[in-house]
Amino acid sequence: MTRSAQGRIAHKLGRPMKSLLAATLFGLGAGLGAVQAQADTLWDIYMQSLDNDPQLAADRAAYRAGLEAKNIARSALLPQVNAGAEYNRNKTNFDRIGTQINQNTGNLVVFNQFGNTDTDTTLYSARLDQAIFDLPAWLGYKQGKTFSERATAEFSANQQDMMLRVANAYFDVLRAHDVLQAALAEEEALAKQLEQTQQRFEVGLTAITDVYDSRSAYDSAVARRLTAQDDLLSRFDALSVLTGRDHDTVAPLQPNFTVAPPNPADRASWVEFALANNFTLKAARLAADAARYGARAAAAQHLPTLDGSISYRNVDEEGDSDAGVRLGSITESFPTTPIDTQTETTIAAINFNMPLYTGGRLSASRREARNLAFEAEDIRNLTERNTIQNTRTLHRAVTTDTSRVEAREQAVISAKSALDATQAGYEVGTRNIVDVLLAQRTLALARTDYANALYDYIINTLNLKLVAGLLAPDDLQQLDARLNPASPVSRAHILDSGATGFSK
Repeated sequence: MTRSAQGRIAHKLGRPMKSLLAATLFGLGAGLGAVQAQADTLWDIYMQSLDNDPQLAADRAAYRAGLEAKNIARSALLPQVNAGAEYNRNKTNFDRIGTQINQNTGNLVVFNQFGNTDTDTTLYSARLDQAIFDLPAWLGYKQGKTFSERATAEFSANQQDMMLRVANAYFDVLRAHDVLQAALAEEEALAKQLEQTQQRFEVGLTAITDVYDSRSAYDSAVARRLTAQDDLLSRFDALSVLTGRDHDTVAPLQPNFTVAPPNPADRASWVEFALANNFTLKAARLAADAARYGARAAAAQHLPTLDGSISYRNVDEEGDSDAGVRLGSITESFPTTPIDTQTETTIAAINFNMPLYTGGRLSASRREARNLAFEAEDIRNLTERNTIQNTRTLHRAVTTDTSRVEAREQAVISAKSALDATQAGYEVGTRNIVDVLLAQRTLALARTDYANALYDYIINTLNLKLVAGLLAPDDLQQLDARLNPASPVSRAHILDSGATGFSK
């Protein structure tokens, strides 16, 4: 596509309107110049989305949580140290009745014993456990490490997905704008056609049916313009989901925007690169690896484990105790006895544990983990096949889009020429009004198809890079450099003024 040809099409799609409809929609030149400096570009939207996109924020939190899987699993292999402290204060009062035989008289003597004990007990303890042989814990660590690697791959895929969401939202605005431009051009042309047809009918040069046909076509064009106008506003609003702020103006593509086929052109090279670099496929492969480690760890639960431990315990008890005996009216108190004891205990042990029967839990866990591994492996195979298919499909799509954009560009030129010829034929009576209306519709469709083909090419190119694992912020910067902030696309004029159609 040559720059001059591209410029002609851009001029036709965006030429100034002379009617009241165009004036109300696009405003005065001075008003447009006031918003030029505020036009958001693709890179602006991307940078704002990095800090404000809720989906990316959720993905970032999931990534950081996933990184901890390795640390959590590794903890089972490292020493486990626990310490404890305890303080107790005990008070005991006793008063009980006892009996004994008087050796002299042989009579039964009843007496009363009483006393108090008041002690403070302080206890300190510490214990260290260390796994010596624990195969399930080791395989669990390998699984956790793989989970963390998968989290990294998934977050890389999520970052690329965010770039694509930004590009889709941004170019959807430009797509909707170009579609609205085509609808406006069609509506204005049909409004003029309706006016001319009414004038011809009033002087007897045409039938009333031509007026009806013109009015029907015009009313349909108004409906299409209203739909396109609402779609443009919705596309502007969609940007707010990514950035959390309102956007009223964005920069369109430069008039000399050109398209190019994929480089390299060899489709097999893209497939090979995608199989090695696609982040979603990497995550699926790591998930399958982690599931295999999980199956091995579950199977190893039947094996014995060996661990060592050292424990220390210190008990310090302080207080006093007093007691006495009461026999009838005679009371005898014994001297207060102090209590001061300290006990230290240190135990070193090697513990052997062998599960013999757990009610079937270990066997069920082993079967569950094995089937989860089968599931993860099947998902990996499916993801690999989808990656191959998507790469081939997108490579063909970009290759086709390159030719399709050029063909749609030529179609606009041809449709405009056909419309001019049809209108001339209508003036001399060789073509009827239906032919003119069909030619107007064909031109509007050609303009819409050209816009769709151009933006499909851009999005498919980014999708091809994403599936190949190549999409990077630099790709958005390159597109940003091909925007034209000096001629911003704005929704302010649509919001501030209603479109005024042809008076019926």
